[in-house]
Amino acid sequence: MFESVLDPIFSPLLKIQPIFSIAIIAFIVTVIITLIHKFTTDQKKMKEIKEEMKSHQNEMKKCKNDPKKMMDINKKVMEKNMEFMKHSLKPMLFSFLPIIIIFGWLNTHMVYYPIMPEQEFDITLTFDPSAIGKDVALIEIIPPEGIDLLNSETQKIESLGIKKTFGTNWVGSANFKLEGLEGKYTIRFEYEGRNYEKDVLITEERRYEEPELKVNDGTALKSIKVGNEPIKPFFGIGWLGTYIIFAIVFSMALRKILNIV
Repeated sequence: MFESVLDPIFSPLLKIQPIFSIAIIAFIVTVIITLIHKFTTDQKKMKEIKEEMKSHQNEMKKCKNDPKKMMDINKKVMEKNMEFMKHSLKPMLFSFLPIIIIFGWLNTHMVYYPIMPEQEFDITLTFDPSAIGKDVALIEIIPPEGIDLLNSETQKIESLGIKKTFGTNWVGSANFKLEGLEGKYTIRFEYEGRNYEKDVLITEERRYEEPELKVNDGTALKSIKVGNEPIKPFFGIGWLGTYIIFAIVFSMALRKILNIV
């Protein structure tokens, strides 16, 4: 919905490494949120509340042997904390919508790398173990020109062990290998008399169709997944975790520079 607005603004960032793109966006968003917080809150009042909370906490340390007094002071701390949160609510409301919009854009462009023209890629169909030994077929590609199937049109569903935290989960799996020119294609499969379709986008741009299609129609087929490579720009962490790390660092620095609580 908002891609037509954000694409002209952020599209240059799609031409650089994802980690730098995410860092730049995190910095821009953090600056906006920090300024909203600064100008929509009573900073003087919030600093007073914070000092009072700190003072109460110091009092609590001095009366560890007096449970009743500690409870009284703790009640005051909680009251001040609630007051502090009320002051913080307004900037959170102003910041919520832009964050959701930008997160939507990041989720569209920064979760996977695109499938490039003439790049070999896989489409994997996953089944319940009950389907192991049966056949699944790729029956049609729309449009048929510009894309090639590199292995057999009919694949036997084989056993595949997926390692989990506790043990191994065994499923059925069939894999089709393809390669094509730039364009959008619909791949049609047949399993036990039913047809299933999955769209594939081949492009040099940082765009992709949602790679995984979940299936829940009562058959053994559970998903059809295109092999787009996940983007993990920071020590194997995805875009959201990378964004959060940058946002925390930038927020701490900006709050200190601008003297914001």
